[in-house]
Amino acid sequence: MNRQITLTRNFNIGFVPPTPSTKYFNNIGLGELGSKLIAQASRYGFPIGYAQEQNGKLIQNIFPLKTTETLQISTSSKTELGLHTEAAFHPYKPSAVLLLCLRGDPKAVTTYAYVDDIVKHLSEPTIKDLGQPWYLTSIDESFRQNGEPDFEIPCSILRKKVVQQNFSFELTYDEVLMKPVNDQAEHALGHFKNAVKKSMREIVLASGDLLVLNNRTTIHGRRPFEAKYDGTDRWLQRILAIDSAVPRQHKVGHTIVTKFGAKVKVR
Repeated sequence: MNRQITLTRNFNIGFVPPTPSTKYFNNIGLGELGSKLIAQASRYGFPIGYAQEQNGKLIQNIFPLKTTETLQISTSSKTELGLHTEAAFHPYKPSAVLLLCLRGDPKAVTTYAYVDDIVKHLSEPTIKDLGQPWYLTSIDESFRQNGEPDFEIPCSILRKKVVQQNFSFELTYDEVLMKPVNDQAEHALGHFKNAVKKSMREIVLASGDLLVLNNRTTIHGRRPFEAKYDGTDRWLQRILAIDSAVPRQHKVGHTIVTKFGAKVKVR
């Protein structure tokens, strides 16, 4: 997998019906496209959904909802979606995020930043501090839509991966949900946020664009935009893939069923 992003233009999406305005909509007519998207995700690992998010759906439809327009959630519109690792809080987070644009909006800008660009702006002591488990992240609102409890889960932001005497960095980060546990961690996090600002890039997805993000090395977000709720709004389909093993007790078919509590730790 590309360590950053892969963008494929002109993916054959066929006829696209009007964008829904409610999560309770009829998905008839998009079945064949779903099979193609699952096949694409399988190139990057095992396609997965999460029991707490959209009821474990493998293919998640992302379009603006009036009820969530100001939340830090993919179906928001009025607020900027902070840069984040997908499911940063999860011990079995996806390794790849695939976003297929069915209907675009030029004002709905996708933002992203790549870890190798970020660390260029950081000192060695700061990198070392960011590698400590001195940061707490809470659980995404998208995983708590049915009244599930929130938890603060400890993790590090940077990880150094060594392969045959060569090393590279991976990261876990959520701009909105993550907070430091001590002054040294807070100082390092401030430097990290400045480095992210210097490294941030933008891309606008158009109809037929398939964007694949490496979720270990790239954080992503979205600029706010105006939703009309008239059938013409931005509509993405998202599917996630994981290329590492998930313990049997945490997975049922393609659905990860991990329950959260004090003992859950982020890798």
